[in-house]
Amino acid sequence: MSTNDAANAPTGQLIDKPYKDAATPTFEFGHNWQEFLESLTDERTETARQSLLDFLQLSSLQGHSFLDIGCGSGLFSYCAHRLGASRVESFDVDSLSVKCCEHMHELEGKPAEWRISHGSVLDDDFIKQMGQFDVVYAWGCLHHTGHMWRAIENAANCVAPGGLFYLAIYNKKRSGLMNSTSWLRIKKLYNRSPRAGKLIMEWLYGGSLLLSKLFSLKNPARYVREYKQKRGMRWSRDLTDWIGGYPYECASVQELFDFIRHQRSDFCLVNLKTAKGLGCHELLFKRQAT
Repeated sequence: MSTNDAANAPTGQLIDKPYKDAATPTFEFGHNWQEFLESLTDERTETARQSLLDFLQLSSLQGHSFLDIGCGSGLFSYCAHRLGASRVESFDVDSLSVKCCEHMHELEGKPAEWRISHGSVLDDDFIKQMGQFDVVYAWGCLHHTGHMWRAIENAANCVAPGGLFYLAIYNKKRSGLMNSTSWLRIKKLYNRSPRAGKLIMEWLYGGSLLLSKLFSLKNPARYVREYKQKRGMRWSRDLTDWIGGYPYECASVQELFDFIRHQRSDFCLVNLKTAKGLGCHELLFKRQAT
């Protein structure tokens, strides 16, 4: 399958206009990450570090090279360096996200073996000059590129023989009131709205989420308080990301598995965490050593 075929794979056609809509502004992820870093604590950092090791099924990154695609806050690049990665490369298409990552780089003492770039996973020349890595990390970013399948293909090409590809992509939910098609419409409305409209949507959606916890006999306050145990993230910042993250695409686990299998026959699935609702599937692929 060629790059163009991958970008237009049938699995990407099941949502109404999943790619960039010229009438809808893209979401400013960098602003969201800047606010997240204001609440970053040692506890959140440790949680993120452990979540990375747990899913990779490793005890450390000692001697491993690490590529952080769509580095966002820079938290996981920071964790990778602290875990002993021999080389860390981080990049993001959002200039404010790059600045966030540079802030984390400064906190770590500006190590020479950690480099940060401003670039796109859709830029073939940029990706080629990156080279290959023992661990390629692309968590929750490739579905926001506007061409998810091409982005996944380019990211997979960065995995060295014997290396790992950690991919997280939004689940495709076809049924129910809040399905992937309706979620796309909400995201478009959010990004077209003035600041006051965005705040109203955040309060309405956040309130509905907390009410659903209450109706299922769960403590909403405890849910928000303990949310940091999920990769060290902050509930309010993820909430804004969920509503606003656009462009937006999604896929089922089977579609993701089939795509990688057809693109890269030397990849095998070694770890999987599925999402039931609109959240992210997490997949870990290992490339054969030879």
